[in-house]
Amino acid sequence: MPSEVSLRAADLLHGALDVVDAGGGWVRPSRFSAAQLRSLGSVRAWHPGLYRHMAACAAGVSVEFATDAQTVGLELRLGEVPRGTAAVLADVARHTGVEPPRPDAVFVDVGARHLGPLFPDEKNLLTIDLVDPEALVVPLPGLGEPQRVRVWLPCLVPCELRGVTHDGSLLEGVAPRRRLLVLGDSIAQGFCAEDPARTWPALLADHLGLDLVNQGVGGQVFQPGTLAGTEGLDVEAVVVEFGDNYRFEACDAGLVGRDVRAYLDEVARAWPEAPIWVLTTPPHLEVAYPTHPRSCVGAVDAMIEEAAARHARMRVVDAAALLDRHLLPRLLADGSDHPGPEGQRMIAERLSFVVDATADDPAERRERALETASALGEVALPLSDALARGVGEVRLADAGAVIVDVPLGVRLLWASDRKLVRRALTCLGTAGVTCVMGERAVAREVARAAGGKARACELVVWRAGAPEVEATRDLRTLTPAYAGAIVERYSHPEYLRPGELEVLLAQGRVIGGFEDGRLVGFVGEHSHGAMGMLEVVPEARRRGWGRALAAAKVRQLLGEGRLPWAEVWPDNDASLALELSMGFDFAESGRLWYVS
Repeated sequence: MPSEVSLRAADLLHGALDVVDAGGGWVRPSRFSAAQLRSLGSVRAWHPGLYRHMAACAAGVSVEFATDAQTVGLELRLGEVPRGTAAVLADVARHTGVEPPRPDAVFVDVGARHLGPLFPDEKNLLTIDLVDPEALVVPLPGLGEPQRVRVWLPCLVPCELRGVTHDGSLLEGVAPRRRLLVLGDSIAQGFCAEDPARTWPALLADHLGLDLVNQGVGGQVFQPGTLAGTEGLDVEAVVVEFGDNYRFEACDAGLVGRDVRAYLDEVARAWPEAPIWVLTTPPHLEVAYPTHPRSCVGAVDAMIEEAAARHARMRVVDAAALLDRHLLPRLLADGSDHPGPEGQRMIAERLSFVVDATADDPAERRERALETASALGEVALPLSDALARGVGEVRLADAGAVIVDVPLGVRLLWASDRKLVRRALTCLGTAGVTCVMGERAVAREVARAAGGKARACELVVWRAGAPEVEATRDLRTLTPAYAGAIVERYSHPEYLRPGELEVLLAQGRVIGGFEDGRLVGFVGEHSHGAMGMLEVVPEARRRGWGRALAAAKVRQLLGEGRLPWAEVWPDNDASLALELSMGFDFAESGRLWYVS
């Protein structure tokens, strides 16, 4: 049995921001500041009682030390299981037909071994046997090499600690690491994970080599003011996961949007140098708890994306891609919202990929992607053009693949490594339209991931000087007032993504041709930079308007220092003939694809 009180447990804590004196030498670790706890339990909170109970739980908190002992005892007093915890466990039992594991279990890492579940005895003593049962030689207590021990406290119940006893000659604390701060709701807190060391925040922190501060609170939403007291907290990285709880009750989109913006503004101000990953709304099932008919949850992802775009250090993560949708009945342990052990692992693995791919400074990542694309030459022209103009977000910049998401749902992708592309699209999610540069096999890989079809497209490039435009032509830059007229006259309005035309018009990217003050044709470009939208009304055709409009667009792009280029479907004979007659060069066929 342990024979000596070596250290106070409070001196060995990781993941706690504070300790509360519980009397008699007992302390309660807190992963929140005192000011945060007041805010969570204030009348401003949606459910202050629930938040107080969930915040009292020890999610992510551990006791960590090195020792040469064979047996260590931790004085540990477990609190009552909160009602919020019990309610979700009841959902698990209904969904699976199996009684879920106890939520007050403790797990322990001893070197590479993982022990548990463990529970304190009736005297509030948790006894940990550190002897490896497979070891061939077991040294006497105090004579072996020190082992690193990490005791994970329960995620979903409160607890109190006092002293540590051991039978060795050494027990010393492990120096704190820099921190990963996770801000979120029950999905972050660790509901249904069954093991506090195997929640996705804990696994992500382990992957990054960081200490975890898990501020997940069951039932929480974007609540401004709940970061009070965290000023000066040393944080290496931040993950924000909210949104799911808006679906359970009526909510006003205007008010929620305000809260999302204010909260993310607070996060950005608190840690201006740290990279911040903001997850969209996690996936769920509607069977057990259908979304409230007056919920605004369907608009929350757009709110998150808009608010995060205001901050250079924020990266939006497509949370829907972190779990396989067809496996949700199995991955969500309660059949509703909370990932079980398999789901926790999947989220951690995929989120780790996203974090690794986007951890560096966005400007450095863009420069790296541009170097790769430029070295590829003409085959990656759409990619290098967008990168050079500063358009889009670089999601992956690797020697084997570059992925850039440009506005309005278009993705640009070049790759030589099919395995990397498969992994990247699994973790990053797919896009509505993907422009693929490279071999047919890569395009097929993207199509399989997106559940779509790959279509070959011709790439045409203007390499000559500025073309002449007849002075008699009435050519004007169109304003947003012409949006309706364009949609009415455009032969392929289905090519326009929602909001794309309005943005292009506002940016002066569409040129119109007029006869007697009447709009007879127009040309524009797509959000990723390709010339397009060339249309001449039937009654004005065969009068040179197509050539005049295309030439005007080429001159506009050349004047901006850009290389004009366009994509043409191989069966679009009219466009191909026009571009050939004007002097466009055709790039190598079979290297440009569209997947949708």
